[in-house]
Amino acid sequence: MTISHADIHFNENGTPYATQFDDLYFSDAKGLDETEHVFLKSNRIIERWHSSQEQNFVIAETGFGTGLNFLVTVLHFDLFRQAHPESPLRLHFLSIEKFPINVADLTQALSFYPQLRKYCEELLRQYPLLISGCHRLTFLDGAVTLDLWFGDVQQVLPQIDVPPQGLVDAWYLDGFAPSKNPEMWNEFLFQHMALLAKNQGSFATFTAAGFVRRGLIAAGFDVQKCKGHGKKREMLAGVFNSQEPKTLRLPYFKRGNATNTSSPKVAIIGGGLAAANCAYALSKRGIKANLYCKDNALAQGASGNTQGGFYPHLNATAGHPSQIHATAFTYASRLYSSLLKSGAKFTHQWCGTIQLAFNDKVQQRYQTLADNKTWPESLIRWVDSKAASQLANVPLPYPGLFIELGGWIHLPELITALVTQANAVVNTNHQLVSVKQKGNSWQLNWHNGHQTEADIVIYATGSESSQLAPLQQLPFRLVRGQVEQLKSENELAKLATVLCHKGYMTPSFNQLNTIGSTYVKEDTSCEYRLSEQLQNLEKQQKALQNCQWIDSLTVGQEGRAGIRCSTPDHLPMVGAVPNITEQTQQYQDLYKALPASRYPAPIDQPNSFVLCGLGSRGLTTAPLCAELLVSQILNEPLPLATHLLDALNPNRFLVRDLKRRLI
Repeated sequence: MTISHADIHFNENGTPYATQFDDLYFSDAKGLDETEHVFLKSNRIIERWHSSQEQNFVIAETGFGTGLNFLVTVLHFDLFRQAHPESPLRLHFLSIEKFPINVADLTQALSFYPQLRKYCEELLRQYPLLISGCHRLTFLDGAVTLDLWFGDVQQVLPQIDVPPQGLVDAWYLDGFAPSKNPEMWNEFLFQHMALLAKNQGSFATFTAAGFVRRGLIAAGFDVQKCKGHGKKREMLAGVFNSQEPKTLRLPYFKRGNATNTSSPKVAIIGGGLAAANCAYALSKRGIKANLYCKDNALAQGASGNTQGGFYPHLNATAGHPSQIHATAFTYASRLYSSLLKSGAKFTHQWCGTIQLAFNDKVQQRYQTLADNKTWPESLIRWVDSKAASQLANVPLPYPGLFIELGGWIHLPELITALVTQANAVVNTNHQLVSVKQKGNSWQLNWHNGHQTEADIVIYATGSESSQLAPLQQLPFRLVRGQVEQLKSENELAKLATVLCHKGYMTPSFNQLNTIGSTYVKEDTSCEYRLSEQLQNLEKQQKALQNCQWIDSLTVGQEGRAGIRCSTPDHLPMVGAVPNITEQTQQYQDLYKALPASRYPAPIDQPNSFVLCGLGSRGLTTAPLCAELLVSQILNEPLPLATHLLDALNPNRFLVRDLKRRLI
């Protein structure tokens, strides 16, 4: 998952030069003019914004480089929005980069263009770690989304989810010159441009090479030679002409969107992290949600802990769960920082997290993770016991893995901040009894006798999910967890980072440190238990037995218990609520491994979606999962690779069982 950054230097004019490709990133001081001529003018971008009847305009780019093309496009989109404040149009920009520039070099390169300063500063503030995959960044208060894909174009393009009508309105076919970068400019690229392009989707490129022109024509584009920029005599531009629907990759994992997305009435059922993040993601699209909570206040369930550890679950090999956690963690980190920058307030400490190698077996596993270099050191790095002690500010006789971006967050305050920022309407004391379909909308019946209607329903119902009829056929796992609060005394009061082992321990907050947690399967009682207090203490004392200060822990009955909702594979469920009965019939032959084209798209419950099964990792996964779900609902580009989307699909367990002939 770790990728290499670009090897660049700056010429006598201060222009960045790529050593790998023996080529400039842009044409000295004329780079901005070149972008405007080659990409905006030749794709008729601004003209099409004025005439667009869609809610999203999608641009895809090969070669992010310094981000100049993106930043110039954002500049013009900002001017467009200022001139047309009534326009609902949002800009979605997808860009692929195999060798990302590091932050220091990017800062120097972008200093060339002071007129782009405010957009450059925002890009640099959000610039992601060097981890392959999709990194979603937002600009202009959510009006612009950048999906920055790190990886080789031939690996990335097949990972982008494509709806039947296509995805891309305009292509910026950039990258270094074909003679310098022949691995990119080939038939594979041209065919996948066509696969992602909408009918009448355009393209533009600085090159006029004959094999590029022929390849684009063969892929289905109408291609014209146009006047080039500066000393370059010619360039290519054109449009894609095809109304054929795109072939579904795996039809049974197709993600359907809502039928009404222009001004929908959205009901979110739940009062925890999942619900709050869904409300926040919707608000960034101008949609004000109604949030229904069964309790008399938000954050009364598993999301009610005052100190929740914030860190990803990573393994030495980058399997699907680790890829999801790495991407989700970095996305959540950017989102929480953005919340704070906007003025939201929630208690937190970005104090880092140390995963302690508290025995030989764990040390070997952690050492393998560090040695494999699967993840960049900016995300997670090995520290010896001396460094661990310095970071934690307490004596630690153990080495471990340090996650610098980690820490802890006050969950109820975070949830309140998200809901407040979203301006969502909160309805407390609303326990759902039943739902009734009314065409493509829903009637919601509540325990207090009230009835409401919604165009779209999102179930963010946590441990209540298995009790709701629409979700009863999904395989949720309920796990009770109890945490304790210890008096901050002696060495414990000095603790400066979150410690993780079999359990976890946080730094002091209000003269209390939090430890946890128990895991009791299929137990839904939330009563506080002294027996589990003892378990939590023993867990700490066993893992930290070589720490002299561990025996001085003082605990009162200050803890709380909550019920986590998990799944058999410990990954969340994110997507449309599947109609299990219908899909069982649709896919009863999956075990035969027939060609994908033989299977239809799945039948889901219309305008009904679910975000559940976050387990004990909601702080890490909820923001990206909510962003994914809202993107799906509104038929926007999705922020994960297709194999990770499939790993989160709510019908994945049904598909697995049908393939194994277990049903």
